[in-house]
Amino acid sequence: MKIPFPYVIIIELLCLLSSLYYLNNKAGWWKYFKFFLALTVVVETSAYCIFAYYQKSNHWIHNLFLPIDALFSAWLFLKIYNNYFNSKPWLLLGLTIFLAIYFFTSISNNFLEYSTTGSEFISVFFAVSSCLYYYYLLKQDDYIDLIKHPPFWIITGLFFFYFGRTGCNFFADYLFDINKIYGIPLRYIIFIVLNFILYGCWSYGFICKYRQTISS
Repeated sequence: MKIPFPYVIIIELLCLLSSLYYLNNKAGWWKYFKFFLALTVVVETSAYCIFAYYQKSNHWIHNLFLPIDALFSAWLFLKIYNNYFNSKPWLLLGLTIFLAIYFFTSISNNFLEYSTTGSEFISVFFAVSSCLYYYYLLKQDDYIDLIKHPPFWIITGLFFFYFGRTGCNFFADYLFDINKIYGIPLRYIIFIVLNFILYGCWSYGFICKYRQTISS
């Protein structure tokens, strides 16, 4: 079986390097991006090595990382939402439902399989949460230069990623059929694009934050 080149890991690594360069201690809570991205690179690299060199399933490592990924994204929404409304009830509701689904599906298979249902729910939830951010952003009376507004780029990256992942989950059977019949790993290609958009937006957001930090 042909092992695909780890483009996603390269993209994540470049975003990690961007965070290390642009997010210093003066960046406030933004500096924690570095730790999350470092963990992400370690997890993805470990999963790739398990699959590519040992020919074993790596679903379990992605499954263990899924709640960490969800909690960090929820934390980002909480930090950015604080400027607009009290988001704790909304985020706690979504996380509670997600964790209930996650543990129910994971315990049933001893955490060895990926919690697809949990991933589907949290993808829809965060896509809706991104739209909620845009709604409150549009309601603001103050002028905001979106090109230079770091939170906008963080949420935009999350929106495209989770919206795209929702679509992939919905059409998963069709994407697998295309790969099986025509040999085109369309789902893998889509996820490369989604990760490029996510981490590209984040990297640009880091640059905007850096410029704000040095100007102040």
